[in-house]
Amino acid sequence: MGIFRRNTKSQVNRLTAQLEELQSELSNLRKDARHLSDGISRTAGVAVDTAEAAYQGVGKWTSDNVDTVSDWSREQPMAALLVTLGLGAVLGALFFRR
Repeated sequence: MGIFRRNTKSQVNRLTAQLEELQSELSNLRKDARHLSDGISRTAGVAVDTAEAAYQGVGKWTSDNVDTVSDWSREQPMAALLVTLGLGAVLGALFFRR
């Protein structure tokens, strides 16, 4: 009987050591996952800020250029009409070609 108890105790000790190692690895995995999650959150925040800045920049640029084109069309209505007709013809040719 003594032999079986020693083997059982050594097996239990080995299993305990394996479980402790697995717990340690799981803890390290959790830390790594938390680190990756934090990095992804920071990167997403920077991406949102960049997109917002680009959106605002495009909005300002568009607003400024609409005002410029609007002023130009008031100053030179005939030229604006001819440019519009030309753009319409080009777009019509592109969309309705067979």
